[in-house]
Amino acid sequence: MRKALGDLLVMLMRLFVPIYFKAFGKLKREAIELDGVSAPFFVVSNHQATLDPFFVGCSLKGPMCFVATDMLFRVPIMNFLMKTIGSIPKSKFAIDSSAVREMMRRVRHGCSVAIFPEGQRCIAGYTEPLVPGIGKLAKMLDVPVVATHIKGGFMADPFWSLKKRRGPAFISAEVLLTREQLRSMEPEEIEEAIAASLEHSDYEWIKGRPELSYRGKGRAIGLHNVMYTCPECRASDCFLTEGDVAYCKSCGYSVRWGDRGEFILVKGSALHHENLESHDRWQRQLVRKAVIQAAESDGTEPIFGPCNATIRRSRKARPLAVLGYGKVSLYRDAIRFDTEVDCPREFALRSIQGFAISAVRSKHNRMFEFLDGEGNLYNIILHDPLESTYKGFLRFRD
Repeated sequence: MRKALGDLLVMLMRLFVPIYFKAFGKLKREAIELDGVSAPFFVVSNHQATLDPFFVGCSLKGPMCFVATDMLFRVPIMNFLMKTIGSIPKSKFAIDSSAVREMMRRVRHGCSVAIFPEGQRCIAGYTEPLVPGIGKLAKMLDVPVVATHIKGGFMADPFWSLKKRRGPAFISAEVLLTREQLRSMEPEEIEEAIAASLEHSDYEWIKGRPELSYRGKGRAIGLHNVMYTCPECRASDCFLTEGDVAYCKSCGYSVRWGDRGEFILVKGSALHHENLESHDRWQRQLVRKAVIQAAESDGTEPIFGPCNATIRRSRKARPLAVLGYGKVSLYRDAIRFDTEVDCPREFALRSIQGFAISAVRSKHNRMFEFLDGEGNLYNIILHDPLESTYKGFLRFRD
């Protein structure tokens, strides 16, 4: 019964979603070059926007299932829908043997498997480092690797934003590796090929498309979730956003988000960064310096924190249970809790898997999670509306 319902839902989506995309200018298809190979495929794609699975699913033919974060399966109604349409739950940024086995089973039954190797949507408009192991996974699936490329998705729908913009995303696809090529390569070589294929910056891309603009209202709202350090006064967790403008509450430095994602100086001594990508790469350097300084110290001072937080726990796709409240801090070698709830007080960084920002917007816009060495998932909600979880994410990803 569920399979029949899933097949019906997929058929309806493949029929009506492309019509919706075309009518409202959401997606423009470029070259889809899959000559010489046949499904099933292992589809890899960069990840820019909420609608990316629909962009990919509507652009490639044949049955296809998507690998999705198990966070989407924790709510009963979403769990039912995701399983009905055949999605495969996987823990973010962590090795998940049950997910791999299910992918292999689907491929054996003629179904293509699609995955976003970055592990989550790009946050600052350019491709994130890929989750390690994608080359090994491609070898295990032993089917042609198809790379799809999404451009403009971030400009239209940034990960951190509360407001979408008017403007299209573009998609293209190509055969990256045939089965013969795949079998002749080492996993590391495959991973390098996939990473090179998916490398993309919406800011560099739009420079070659002068006809494009992405207009809307409130385009800076939510930007403070990821732009957390002021380049003028170096204050941290200081930005506020209003309309199209982000401004530092400490010194008043402010920039406006333009029609092509560019920063326009509103107030300050100079425009320190031309766009969010430039600002983000600068912030990553600051995080690396903070980590180095912490490594050279006695380790008694936190890199970030302490922060007031709600502590929740779960296992894989099960619903989250609230344990209680406390303070959380990130040290050079551990995440530590100062709390009375029933959970460990310290998690060594070497034992942590899957550190991820599970939300950077909506009412839970200060949320991160990680897996401990025993497979328990801890989900942390920070209470301060200006405290950034993104800098902790950078500590783990870089």
